[in-house]
Amino acid sequence: MPSLSPGRRPRRPMRRVALSLPGLLLAAAAHAAPAAGGQCYADLAATRNFTLGLPRHAQPTPDGRAVLFLRSGPRNTTLHLWRFDPATGTETELARPTGTESLSVEEKARRERARMSLTGITDFTLADDGRTALVSQGDRLMQVGVTTGKVSDVPGRGWIAPRLSPDGTHVAVVRDNDVHVVTLASGRTVRLTHGGSETLTRGLAEFAAAEELARPDGLWWSPDGQTILYEEADSSGVEKHYITDPQHPATQPVEFRYPRAGTANARVRLGLVPRDGGPTRWVQWDSTTFPYLARAVWPKGRGPLTLVVLNRAQTEERVLRVDPATGQTTTLLTERDPAWINISPSGDGRGRPLPRWLPDGSGFLWGAERNGHWQLELRHADGTLDHAVTPTGLPFVSLDDIDPEAGTVTVTANPDRTRTAIYRLPLQGGTPVLLTPEAGLHGATFADGGHTRFIDSLSGADGSAVTTLRDSAGHVLATVPAVAETPTLAPHIEYTRAGTRDMDAMIIRPADFKPGQRYPVVLSVYAGPGYKEVLDAPRLSLESQCMANHGFIVVSLDGRGTPGRDHDWERATKNNLIDLPLQDQIDGLTALGKRYPALDLDHVGVHGWSFGGYFTAMATIRRPDVFKAGVAGAPPADFGDYDTAYTERYLGTPQDDPEGYRVSNVLTYAQSLSRPLLIMHGLTDDNVYFENTMKMTQAFITAGRPYNLLLLPGTHMLTDPVLRAHVDDAREAFLAATLKAPAPATLN
Repeated sequence: MPSLSPGRRPRRPMRRVALSLPGLLLAAAAHAAPAAGGQCYADLAATRNFTLGLPRHAQPTPDGRAVLFLRSGPRNTTLHLWRFDPATGTETELARPTGTESLSVEEKARRERARMSLTGITDFTLADDGRTALVSQGDRLMQVGVTTGKVSDVPGRGWIAPRLSPDGTHVAVVRDNDVHVVTLASGRTVRLTHGGSETLTRGLAEFAAAEELARPDGLWWSPDGQTILYEEADSSGVEKHYITDPQHPATQPVEFRYPRAGTANARVRLGLVPRDGGPTRWVQWDSTTFPYLARAVWPKGRGPLTLVVLNRAQTEERVLRVDPATGQTTTLLTERDPAWINISPSGDGRGRPLPRWLPDGSGFLWGAERNGHWQLELRHADGTLDHAVTPTGLPFVSLDDIDPEAGTVTVTANPDRTRTAIYRLPLQGGTPVLLTPEAGLHGATFADGGHTRFIDSLSGADGSAVTTLRDSAGHVLATVPAVAETPTLAPHIEYTRAGTRDMDAMIIRPADFKPGQRYPVVLSVYAGPGYKEVLDAPRLSLESQCMANHGFIVVSLDGRGTPGRDHDWERATKNNLIDLPLQDQIDGLTALGKRYPALDLDHVGVHGWSFGGYFTAMATIRRPDVFKAGVAGAPPADFGDYDTAYTERYLGTPQDDPEGYRVSNVLTYAQSLSRPLLIMHGLTDDNVYFENTMKMTQAFITAGRPYNLLLLPGTHMLTDPVLRAHVDDAREAFLAATLKAPAPATLN
């Protein structure tokens, strides 16, 4: 459940909300006066929280002489491809979208899994020599000369999931659920697989991998460009789910194969096929015991094709060496955890996938939580441990580069629990050298084969957002140009710790905060696996600041079950996703209220999206003594209706642990709702299906409990800026009405 919110939203404001009778739709008059947050939320939504116009996917060319990146305008979502020359400070548009964008159902699903809601040129790949880029616009592919700027179409349409060969001469691509290869010079196309269908796909990651295992790929090139490894996913045994768009009742429902907890997953296998066509050689491993393919790495140099696979319970993980000539596999490493295995980190999409082989094939780098925190390890070619590369006091986040000649690695790590930074250190272990002294969240991107320069994407503790080119010592060489608007509001955030468990906490006060007044409190919450709320990057909290500026103090806390602290902290919620997180959030609020009298704990509301929406519903129902109102967005009310790879990691299967599912189910407590609760949900959500909200509202009706419902057109991501602003305004108006926010009380 990686998605945390519907996006960052804007515009048609709504002045008030009315507490409804059970099942009535919460609606706003089309001509209603703007809510308090109106223009603030509209600006946030129109600019995607002032991120539109920032460089995206920036990476240096292998020679370090240029930077390629994607960028839209400050108030549009259409991405163009740009080249930046750091020596002269000039930028050149290499490719712009043309024509209309056509997306297949498969491509729409891929983008939903990747949380990609921008348009235009949404991806590009560089050849090893840095001279050619392959760019994607919808189902259209183009090759671009990086230095010449020459743009030419790749023949054919309907292409998805393209992968450029290492030498830049061919592209492997999927159409009609089969794998094809296009020779770029001639346009010759070869279909490598046959018989693909809606339930038998080749070259695409299946739902579980793309949604929950952070593996978007289903195609991999051999280093010499002569062979392709592809995934075949058979979803014929997976449950059928249908999504109907009520706005277009004449349109047939869309069928999805959705693996609910305790039901069948897609059956996955890997095939090796020559680039020019021929029979497939199947890779052999015990896919019955280890059905999840987490990673496939085919390294350059002398390292072997390597897989990382997991058992269904995700308590055992194996690293497998593959012999491409036979398809046979050999186990190099086995990891076990009685709670669950976290897949080796890859820096939230940045960094190198692990394992990462040394160029001479003598060993590989691996990440493990062996001492309670992540460490980078060097292992021999047979999988045995050589030594830990990173020290125990500096939790490892991602491997960004290996420089074999210098004998160094560059990594992203946590200098503390709320920040990241980039370090260089000897491959044989030693003292890390800090390359990025600025406080905040850093992310590094190196070109393949380029070790002297890297991109640093920073969301700074000072509220900045900047993309720079640095040399190997960390010196800033140039700033990649942005055209984003400057935020119209400044964050007023205090970072602190709360409660006896020393939880990370964040307090956001109004810009016109008046000492001596008390303010109603809004808990902005996620509180679930995989996401940390409290981060020293104020630009991530602009929506909360907007809400605070209209008469609230907004608080966020990271309790047990959230990542970024240590192994046991994160796994404390195994088999019960709510009791400890709920207690921790209340304990944290109570502790902060004692320390800060301005927090009016007699008037506390709560809101969140996805898992945060689930937590909100639970908190409002189960602890009405603390939470006087809640706004729950896209809540997975019954985890028996959520997907296998996520849910079973934390709760096992419903068959094995029915009690864990019962105590973690909102419906178990629905009859106890006594506080105002507003539920928001997109009717075509294919992540947290709308059936979750339907079941919850039906339970409220049966119990005679009043609730409020705002139905939204769209999916888990709400991309329309007008809709996003409407959602923000509705949330604030509801909390203002129920918490009596407009007139803060005065301290005695």
